[in-house]
Amino acid sequence: MTKLTMKASFVLLPLLCSPVWAATPEPDVEIAPVGQHLVVNLPQTRVLLYQDGVLLRSYPVAVGKQITRTPTGNYSITGIHRDPTWHVPKSIQAEMAKKGQPVKTEVPPGPDNPLGKVFIRFGEPRLGLGFHGTNQPGSVPGVRSHGCVRLKNENALALADWVANGAQVTIAYQPLLLNEDEAGELWLTAYRDIYGMKDPSYRHLANTLLQWQTENGKVLHGKRVDLAIRERTGKPVCLSCKDADSATITGALSSKRWLSVEEPAKEEQATVPVEGRSVQSRPPVSPS
Repeated sequence: MTKLTMKASFVLLPLLCSPVWAATPEPDVEIAPVGQHLVVNLPQTRVLLYQDGVLLRSYPVAVGKQITRTPTGNYSITGIHRDPTWHVPKSIQAEMAKKGQPVKTEVPPGPDNPLGKVFIRFGEPRLGLGFHGTNQPGSVPGVRSHGCVRLKNENALALADWVANGAQVTIAYQPLLLNEDEAGELWLTAYRDIYGMKDPSYRHLANTLLQWQTENGKVLHGKRVDLAIRERTGKPVCLSCKDADSATITGALSSKRWLSVEEPAKEEQATVPVEGRSVQSRPPVSPS
């Protein structure tokens, strides 16, 4: 088993000031203030690595496809296995048979092993969940696994060198992310609703934007909200900047806590923005 060492931590310390990781949109997840915490936001297809509440690094991942979704929830790392043997689940054996392929019960370590170089289990063994490498690097990032979180081999090995048993793991499903940068600007990042869950965060959005606008005294641009949600490029869009096209993120992005708050009474809810028009609410959000 791999244990966290000071050397492994120091390897990642220079990345704390890296603009690459600082500009990574963060989901609304309460991060452990002490210890290691891995967060996967499924629509984002990335895993975010935190140490003592600080984002150290982010890797692209492939998550479960529609019929074999990666389950959301809170877990912990329960095992790290290098050069693993893949014990093929019966469900995948049935898929092999249906496709007319030779049915395998085990695949030994090597270039043909779908688990790649390492398997990092999270949750109880009966769940069969874990982070692992791959023999198909072109499949990462994506939505195509049988439920595990797949990384490119070099990233899976780096993760195995860093993480320790007992580290917290959160699997979240948030297609819409709200973040603030160090200049106090508000950014919206919209991802595809990969599991067709009708954006569980969507109903909170308009009220959150109205509250932020009131508290910060800045005008938010409703058409940018509509455009971001319609296009879902996965790129942060500045809602409060005067010119969205020339806007740049100042410093690090930090998550705006908005999904953990209580939903307002129905009669006080603002209208959620829809494609093709700006937010209709009290007070109005700027339509430009």
